[in-house]
Amino acid sequence: MRPGPRLVTLLAWIAVAALAAPLLPPLAPAVALALALAIGAALGEFLYLRGVTVTAERPPALVLSLDEEERISLALRTDAARPVALTIRQLLPALLDRRSVTLAGVCGPGAVLTLELPARGTARGAEKLEAPWVASTVWGLAERVAQVGATTELRVVPNLAAVRRMHEQLNTYALRGVGTRVSPRLGKGREFDRLRDYVIDDDVRDMAWKATARHGKPIVREFRIDRSQDVLVCLDRGHRMAARTTQITKVDHAVNAAVLLAYICNRMEDRIGLLSFGAEVERGVPQGRGPAHLRRLMTFATAVKPEYIHTDYLALGVHVRRRVRHRTLVLIVTDLPEGDNRHALVRAVRTLLPQHLPLVLVVSDPALWAAAHVRPADRPELCRTLVARDVWTERRQTMRDLTRLGALVVETQPENLGLHAVNAYIDVKRRQIL
Repeated sequence: MRPGPRLVTLLAWIAVAALAAPLLPPLAPAVALALALAIGAALGEFLYLRGVTVTAERPPALVLSLDEEERISLALRTDAARPVALTIRQLLPALLDRRSVTLAGVCGPGAVLTLELPARGTARGAEKLEAPWVASTVWGLAERVAQVGATTELRVVPNLAAVRRMHEQLNTYALRGVGTRVSPRLGKGREFDRLRDYVIDDDVRDMAWKATARHGKPIVREFRIDRSQDVLVCLDRGHRMAARTTQITKVDHAVNAAVLLAYICNRMEDRIGLLSFGAEVERGVPQGRGPAHLRRLMTFATAVKPEYIHTDYLALGVHVRRRVRHRTLVLIVTDLPEGDNRHALVRAVRTLLPQHLPLVLVVSDPALWAAAHVRPADRPELCRTLVARDVWTERRQTMRDLTRLGALVVETQPENLGLHAVNAYIDVKRRQIL
């Protein structure tokens, strides 16, 4: 129990009146009476609140999307016969962007007070969410503070809210095309479509010799563009990706992008795999599709954490070359290295060509660009600008080298990784270069 806000205000006014009592002797009995009434009323409210029970309900498990502003619902009830003012203070774990939240409301007799606690996940993982502390009062002269409810398990997973929004948009787009007949696209893919008669300029390599002998005339095989292609997402978890942008790390942005791309690939009937690499390459999840495969991808992506270690691009190139046999879109999400290490990325991409199609998704650094293009005001600032300009120039040269090899390079800000990853994937499918 503790004094209520109104009791503190009332005692302050009584204290002011008591200071004036020596100047006005008739005021002294009134001050004493007011003090007695205030203490008596506070004691009465204290005794009344001892018989009031406050209950709090919320789901036993909470799942929040990374870097999304969400709400945690909390339902409060009392068994009091009159309205009770409730003030809750919820301590939050380190996975969220703030340490505590305080909300207030009035719960009537037999009513339910529902409060929405704002929460934003800034790190992936699972922790316990303690029961909230609730301060209850009727007249504001006394407050009863107690911890009500039960401990809840809180999990922060990759950004499923973005996947949900994309799912709704794609469903809306699909409904607009209801009734449209989709015909297969013919081309030099790997999926057999049909046999047909030979015509001039057909490729001799497409001849179906057994069917030709059986029918007594030239027959060729016709193929369609592959509907189920392979995509492998490689997430860099090295020290460059451990830097924070806004409230989450670059690895967190990369994980969100991988989850969003996995949903799109599954929707497009493509097989997608996921791995992470640093000083060593984790095997991750091999290519596949379907709801069960997406759950495995989500589990692996949730466990990917940034580490302050060296990034070995050559090990990644060797691992992918040995692991993947069919032509695959290899999407490498990384922050470009500086110095001699940038040549390792170029050599790693060279090992993947021409069997695979590398797509390097570069996490840009707006602070580096600003430092490289600022007009220095003094000598120390000039030194910083020159160093930043050298680093920025090396990054430009690395991207030009990758493009010259035949790799696709997309540079984007961390918060737009998911959008540009999906756009680059759709562009590859549209151009039929995989």
